Amino acid sequence: ETEKLPIKFNQIIPITLFAALLLGIGYFAPQFMRQEVVLNYIPIIAIIVLWALDFLPSWIKNTLLIGASAFYGYYILPNMTGFPLIFGILFIAGAIITLLYGYSEKGKRIGFYPLAAMMFAGLILLVESNSLFTFFFAWELMTAGSYFLILRGKKAQPHALSYMLFSYGGAMLILAGFALANAATGIFTFDALKMTGTLAPLVFAMLTIGFLTKTAAIGLHIWLPGAHSEAEADVSPMVSGILLKAGVFGLIILFLNMGHQYVFGVDLMMIISWIAVFTAIGGNLMASMQEDMKRLLAYSSVGQLGYILFGLSLMSHLGWLLAISGAIMHFMYKIMLFQAVGGVYSRTHDRMMYRMGGLIYRMPLTFIVVLIGIIALSGVPPLAGFSGKWISFNAVLQQGYYLQGAGMVLAGAIAFLYLFRLIHAPFLGQLKDNLRKVKEASFWILLPQFIIIAIIMAVSTVPGLLLERIGKLLNTIFTTGGLTWVDSKLPFGARTAISHYGYWNGTYVMLITMGIFAIVLGIQFLIQRNNKKVGQFNIVYSAERPSTPETTHHAWNFYAHYEKAVGFLVRPLATQFWDWVSNLFHDISDKIRQIYNGNGQTYLIHILTFFLVCFYFIYGGF
Repeated sequence: ETEKLPIKFNQIIPITLFAALLLGIGYFAPQFMRQEVVLNYIPIIAIIVLWALDFLPSWIKNTLLIGASAFYGYYILPNMTGFPLIFGILFIAGAIITLLYGYSEKGKRIGFYPLAAMMFAGLILLVESNSLFTFFFAWELMTAGSYFLILRGKKAQPHALSYMLFSYGGAMLILAGFALANAATGIFTFDALKMTGTLAPLVFAMLTIGFLTKTAAIGLHIWLPGAHSEAEADVSPMVSGILLKAGVFGLIILFLNMGHQYVFGVDLMMIISWIAVFTAIGGNLMASMQEDMKRLLAYSSVGQLGYILFGLSLMSHLGWLLAISGAIMHFMYKIMLFQAVGGVYSRTHDRMMYRMGGLIYRMPLTFIVVLIGIIALSGVPPLAGFSGKWISFNAVLQQGYYLQGAGMVLAGAIAFLYLFRLIHAPFLGQLKDNLRKVKEASFWILLPQFIIIAIIMAVSTVPGLLLERIGKLLNTIFTTGGLTWVDSKLPFGARTAISHYGYWNGTYVMLITMGIFAIVLGIQFLIQRNNKKVGQFNIVYSAERPSTPETTHHAWNFYAHYEKAVGFLVRPLATQFWDWVSNLFHDISDKIRQIYNGNGQTYLIHILTFFLVCFYFIYGGF
């Protein structure tokens, strides 16, 4: 409760920033004169400079941060290889694309750009890390920046607190896992994770849970819907499209180094695969029941991260191809769709879909973006999402994960429910009276969306642009040993993928689908050309004429029938569990607090008891 804090909120940010900067500078200072690490200062310097220049208009600071991101990417990305290169491109490109949205904002936006720089600095330093300590430092820098960015939302305070609590718990598990790995091996690099012995499964479990708090796996997801939906319009795509990939990158490093781990003969990867299935099904079900557009997309991210986690858990060439390509496509989908929804909110000042309708007439470009986004996200031809579905079927058949595969098919079917609703409720149907003067979103909101659309169309028509390059990277990993990989490389050309179960040509799929669409559209045009256009209220029902536009719109409680049938599956059990944990700790704390009664003699007894207990455990008795 900020009213009871001795320090006001606007004082917390500079104090925290200053502490984080001192930590970063303190770590890098001894190496300052080494030429190869001088570039590492640029992300930290960007935070300091933007904080010092926070009095400038937002468009100037926006330009500076975009320029700093592009400059840093220009110098470091050519020197990267493998997974750091892939995620480095995502983080740098994501920073530039999401910041373009910022040109639509007015005023100075005090505090926004130093915090954004802090989050992006943490992300890029994450992929540059070559030791456990630098990885953890970057992880915490990223978390601090994203926390304060989320906190800027008008109603985001409780959700930002939830995000920070889960992030803190996850970070402590990561730190403890790193400490145990270092203690067992004496190594500070990621090679410490190649440890063996009885502690290895424990370290694996701790690090997995720590990274899953950031990817919002089922049970650990309760922070995500509120944090994404209540954040500012251009922060939501940063958090959903970019930040969640930090957890994916952490899981890749972990699985790459530790491989399969067993507890009582049970493969932990099998357990993770089921967590992924329940995450996908649960996230998609919860998304389908939402009225708020941003909460719908937030729960959708939970489901989509389930697909990525499932691909990683397969521990095969095809599984990882599914996961890496899925992470890249999710990066594009969610930035595009969150920005489109942000554009709708900027014009309507509303996020509830049942209060909208007919926006296709007022915001046609945004409608096109959302239409392409949901087609790609649903995994139907001809867009790149279909490649993920095709690869997933091959990966499941290859590994024999038939039950989990059936669960993922069910999750995909459920996804159609919320995807259809996202396009139907706001854009189709009758135009509401209060929306008749709505204008299309501004140029700077639409520009990054259409940049992403161009990329999606390119990798959909020529899938080898993306999948062939990822496949070659995975080939080098599978042939270098270190893990028990299944020998199943997917041959890729520029346009065609071939597996044991068939082949797929992205160019032909695109051309055939577009041809069918053109034929159907032409037939529809010929059929409707003689139709008579009627007014919005030129209808009757039950012998009565509707009096207001809302009575002609069916978006409200759209899936009430599904909720009656399967609503028990989306009850907030995870929220209830964590509420119970919170209340339990409050009760324990209240009991412990009673022993601190202000009596000095009692405190002396506490201290003496503490020393006696320590003495007993150290020396094995008195």
